[in-house]
Amino acid sequence: MNKLKNYAGVTLIEMLIGIVISVIIMAAMFASYSAINSSYSQVTDKAKASQSGRNILAMIMRDTRQAGYRYFEDNITNTDEPIRITFGKGGMNANENSACDHIRIVYGDVSYDNNGDEVYERYRITYFCKDSEIIAPSGGLIPTNAIYKKKEKLVSAAWVTNVSGSYDEQLITDYIEDLIFIPKDKNGVAINPPPTNDAANPNNSKIYDIRAVEISLTTRSVKDFYNTTTKADGSSRTIIDFESDIEEEINDLFLRETFVMSVNTRNVGLE
Repeated sequence: MNKLKNYAGVTLIEMLIGIVISVIIMAAMFASYSAINSSYSQVTDKAKASQSGRNILAMIMRDTRQAGYRYFEDNITNTDEPIRITFGKGGMNANENSACDHIRIVYGDVSYDNNGDEVYERYRITYFCKDSEIIAPSGGLIPTNAIYKKKEKLVSAAWVTNVSGSYDEQLITDYIEDLIFIPKDKNGVAINPPPTNDAANPNNSKIYDIRAVEISLTTRSVKDFYNTTTKADGSSRTIIDFESDIEEEINDLFLRETFVMSVNTRNVGLE
């Protein structure tokens, strides 16, 4: 028994000290992980919002550049404008009411029949917003817009969506704050209100005065992005209204990204 006294052991106090040190190290590691994970999530959310905005603008740009296009021997007649823009607070149809603007684009295309002969066609694309149908965790719809796209084909003097090459309204994306279209003339001056065909006096129609369309799209993060509603210096976060150049104060925690693009209407207003 006396030999056992020569062996040193670990006391209860030493074990407690070791546990405390381990807990401190684990807490520091968890805090570091949380900070890195939070930072990564923010970067990912911002990247997703930016990518979504750029993809949508690219889609609208491609279609806008098609406005007014027709093949040389295309003899299809219709009274629709190559571009029609409707400012917000009301849509082109009853189910398109939204604060966002709407744009309708008409252009020509061609297909080939069984004999290899050209068959000229006419299409009409509409971009518009509606209230998002996503349910918030707290219940009710989230207070943002959703962008939809519809492609119609002219068949027997009527626009339809039930034939090949056309489709009814399709959801493009949610979490949209605003979508603005500003038509501009050859001098780069905004045309307000947007011109439309003058059915009574076709020669007076100003629809072909449009030389470019300026597009502004504002997206919103899916969830809270910031920790506070103010900046580091204590000032409020703001977003500029593209149409009025007025800064609007933001009181929530969402990230907003605004994308602006000017698209030349190369088939409209040629001189």
